[in-house]
This record gives sequence, C-alpha cells and structure tokens, in this order.
Amino acid sequence: MGTVYVFQPEVVVHQDGGVLRVRRAGPPGQREELLQRPLAQVTELVLFGQATVTPAAMYALLEQGTGIHYLTRGGRHFAHIAPTENKNAPLRVQQYAAHLNLERKLAIARRIVQGKVQNSVTILKRRQADSTPITALGNQIAYCDSVEGLRGLEGVAARHYFAALGASFPADFAFTARSRRPPRDRTNSLLSLAYTFLAKEAQTALRIAGLDPMVGYLHEVKYGRPALALDLIEEFRSILADSVVLTLLNRDMLGPEHFDESQGFPSLTEDGFKQFLRAWEDRLMQTVKHPLLGQKLDYRQILLAQARILGKHLMGELDDYQPFTVR
Repeated sequence: MGTVYVFQPEVVVHQDGGVLRVRRAGPPGQREELLQRPLAQVTELVLFGQATVTPAAMYALLEQGTGIHYLTRGGRHFAHIAPTENKNAPLRVQQYAAHLNLERKLAIARRIVQGKVQNSVTILKRRQADSTPITALGNQIAYCDSVEGLRGLEGVAARHYFAALGASFPADFAFTARSRRPPRDRTNSLLSLAYTFLAKEAQTALRIAGLDPMVGYLHEVKYGRPALALDLIEEFRSILADSVVLTLLNRDMLGPEHFDESQGFPSLTEDGFKQFLRAWEDRLMQTVKHPLLGQKLDYRQILLAQARILGKHLMGELDDYQPFTVR
C-alpha cells in the first residue's frame, strides 16, 4: 500500500537509511517502533492528530514527490504539504483562461454534471433503485445555458439520488437525506469522510497533472476551496465514495460500536477508522478498463488519467472533456 496512515498521537515519523519509521515519542530505549516502510514505496503520508514529522523525513518525502496530509482525529482535512508545483505553466494559463471564458467554462461544467449523473444512475440500477427522476433531467442538463443553472440541476439530481439510495442502507444506519457540518447521523458521517478522502486524492492527481486544484468550472471559486478538485470528484462520488460506504455497512464491517457521539455528532473510533481505510484502499486498488484509454487501471491511476484528460482538453488536444463513466 503506497499510502501510510498514522493514527497514534505523540509519535515521531522519521527516516533512517531509506526507511520511513514511525515510533512513539519518549526517551531513548522506550521509543516503540510502530511501523517501518521503505521510503521509495511511500506515495503519501496521512497524519491524524498531532504526530511529528522530523525535518529529515519531510525533506526526503518531498524530494521524492510524496505529499504529506494533516487530518483532525475526526477526519477533517486541514493541511497539505506538497512538493514544488508542477512546472507546466502553459497548462495553468489555459486552465485560468477557460475559467474566464463563459462558453468553455459552461461546456466543461456540463460534462462534469453529465458524468456524475450517468454514474449515479448506474449505481442506483445496480441497487435496483428508481433512477427515473434523475434520467428525466438529461435534456435540461444538455441544454442548460448557465453554470449556475447546472449547479441547480446537479443539486436536484443529488437529492433524487440520495432519496432513492436510502433503502440500500441497513436498519442501524437509516438514511433519509444528506447532511453535513456536522453530519446528523452515522451514514452521513461516513459519506462526509469518504468525500474528504476522495477530494484529497483528487488534489494530489491534479497537482501531478500540472493543474491548479483551486480554480474549477462547476464549483464556484472561493477563498480556500479546492474548486477543481471538487469538480473532479463529482463523477467519482457514487462509484468510489458511496460504494465504499455501502460495502462497509451492508457487509457488517462497521456497526454502531465503531462510532463515538461524545462530541454531539457521530465520528468513527480508531478501530472504525482502520476498517474504513482498509475498505477505501481496497477500492482504490481495484482495476477497471478506462473507456477512453482502453487500459486497465486502478482508481488512483484513473483519477490521475482524468486530470490529464482535462489538461489535454484545455491545451486543445481533445475537443471535449470526457468524464469517466461506468456501466
């Protein structure tokens, strides 16, 4: 597994002879080693809570292109240390130009919404749930003449989708509507966590591809919001994030005992987090054939492929952005 997750507080992450080591903080002789991994095999380091990364380890990770992510104990992503930005300045110039061109911005936003809707319909059909209200929005999306209108239609499609998906969750995880900040129930808590991890993966893919994660097309640009990362994850929400949550709950991999509600809203316990991350990594490592590239790729590779496909469109090498869709 290329991603290293560190849950324990009061630990030190350091590197020694090309090996990344995680040890408990403390006096010499009492520093229990919790994990070691060849540095070259670490593609991302994800820290929950207050772990310490030594300057030498940070330098070694960044030098090889490995990003470091900081999350709260509840799973909120609040910081990311990345290597120097990709040097493809001409691509970012085209990205910004397309954002400022209302016609190009609308065309890309429309393809993003169409990809999301198609994958949402596929997931509902797999669950034998009613996708008719979402399918009926197809013509409105195709002929919508503003990005604001597309956002409204995407919101309507999302409400229909979650209303239909609700019956797919077990009784202990009853779900009626999407809620966030904070999530009202366990299922919403899991969905929010999965979307956080998906957005993290998207930001990494976009940076590798040379794009600016902050300037997008469907999502409004706001201070601190990774708008393009949020754009990219739309077509993957149902097939990655929602799929992982459904797997965890319907296979009894998580139960009520894996949640802590002492903060006034449900969040995963440490054991629950570990279960979630196993399922998340398993899903990301699954391979499928990419419809445009004709190659079998795992989902991390597909996210990067989609970022690069967007880049090719922005540079004029592809007529349209082609979202990733499944059948």
